[in-house]
Amino acid sequence: MDRERIRQAVRAIGSYDFGESTTPLFEVDALINASHGEPQARAWLEEELGELLTADAGLAAKQEVCRRLWRIGTDASLEQLAQLLADNDPNVVAAACYAIGRRPSQRADAVLQAALGTAPVACRAAIEHLIEERG
Repeated sequence: MDRERIRQAVRAIGSYDFGESTTPLFEVDALINASHGEPQARAWLEEELGELLTADAGLAAKQEVCRRLWRIGTDASLEQLAQLLADNDPNVVAAACYAIGRRPSQRADAVLQAALGTAPVACRAAIEHLIEERG
């Protein structure tokens, strides 16, 4: 699988917003499906998706990226997801929690604990809930 093709497909969802064409999302999903059994391609996808989280993407794009990281994410994208846990928008924090939710790692637990101390008060509920679920 070609890294440039992955980069272009992921970047296309960076401007996604609610109500727009979902074609770019389906293209990334097809790449995710095609990357099954190809660890290098999976790593590229995760890296590109993670970078999109730190770009100037809107809520809808961040939510869609988090949905895909829920499927394929590893601890490699925790740094970018941790940044979302400090966002002022509870919807962004909830999307990050969703992406982290399936990772049974101590590093993910540590990221959640650290975020609990720095997240805006209005956004802590999703983090607290996920910590309880993982406990």
